[in-house]
Formats: sequence, structure tokens, C-alpha cells
Amino acid sequence: MTDLQLITLAVAIVFPLSMLLYSNSRISEAKETLRSDIQREILQLRLDFTERFNTIDRKLDELLRIVADHDQRITRLESRS
Repeated sequence: MTDLQLITLAVAIVFPLSMLLYSNSRISEAKETLRSDIQREILQLRLDFTERFNTIDRKLDELLRIVADHDQRITRLESRS
């Protein structure tokens, strides 16, 4: 095997392998970016859900106070009769 053939063979093996490694590193980088973005979105969704549930809890408490007030008024009216 001549030096030129050996160089050609080495380039034919080294270049595709280096491109494969480069491609894999880019894929890993993209994966990490997506993972980070998804984690951030999940955290934001959790915060949004928590805020919504807190709003619902406050409204429910308000409704329960109104119902209790109405119950007291009805009880007073019934006791007067």
C-alpha cells in the first residue's frame, strides 16, 4: 500500500467519524436545549395551575361565606315566625 493510498484511506475513515462525532454533539446540545425549555414550560404551567387553584379556592371561600350568611338570615327569619 502506497503512502497516497494510506492517506486516502485515513481521510476516508477520519472525516466521516469526525462528522459523526460533531453531529452527535450537536444533537446532544439540541436535546439539552429542548429539555431545558420543556422544564421551564412545565414550571410555568405549574405556577399557572397553582395561581388558578388559589383563585378558585378564594372564590369558593367567598361563596361559602355568602351561603353561611344567607343560612343565618333564613334561620333568624324562621325563628321570628
